[in-house]
Amino acid sequence: MWFTMLPVVAFATVVYGIPCEEARMKCMYRVGCGKALQNYMVGCSLVLQESAIDYCPKVCEYSLIALVSTEEGKALMECECSDPYCQHEKERTEICKPSVIKTINEPVVACRIAQRICNANAACATAFDYYQRNCKAMFHGKKCTPKCHNSISILRRQEKAQQLKMCTCDGKEDYDCPKIQRNMEKLCFHKAHHRYNATTPTVNVHSEQTPEVIRTSSSECLRVSLIVLFVSLLLLRTR
Repeated sequence: MWFTMLPVVAFATVVYGIPCEEARMKCMYRVGCGKALQNYMVGCSLVLQESAIDYCPKVCEYSLIALVSTEEGKALMECECSDPYCQHEKERTEICKPSVIKTINEPVVACRIAQRICNANAACATAFDYYQRNCKAMFHGKKCTPKCHNSISILRRQEKAQQLKMCTCDGKEDYDCPKIQRNMEKLCFHKAHHRYNATTPTVNVHSEQTPEVIRTSSSECLRVSLIVLFVSLLLLRTR
């Protein structure tokens, strides 16, 4: 019964595709899409109820984004309903369409969304799991082990993990997102982390120190010239 609600991801499109029941079954039997489907059913439960709310909760929006990021999810966007209930469910999620489309088109997304997109893909989800298991020391700011560095490299090569590279922490994660990003850049890539230090002035060593070096050198030269001139005058007097 739950799976009859899935065709809502079509956002009431007029494009005809495969029957929604067939699209649902294909999604169910794929690890990534099946997981995204379960998250969608839970996250969008309030939207799908008869006495539903008149807005799209973030959890529903994020679940839909993850679902339609899969190939099977894309097929669900074009599936053809065979009963009024299916069509009603499509219409219910129209309320989420603007926010979902807006978020999908953004070049940088929240890390929570990027993680959902990765976990909706079987290969990316496996790579992300290895990363979580092998990088615990890095998470705590201790060290980036060879296994952790290798796990990050594998994860970054996954097509569905591309948005994880530049995702932003929105403060709503259930983990210390900024700290993990700082630790990764410092311990694994030996870079200074600036993304979360926007209010801290960045000191440009060259621009700050070079003028002082020039001023010091000029003063020193002037002092030496005066000494040479003074000595020359003394020599002239003694002649």
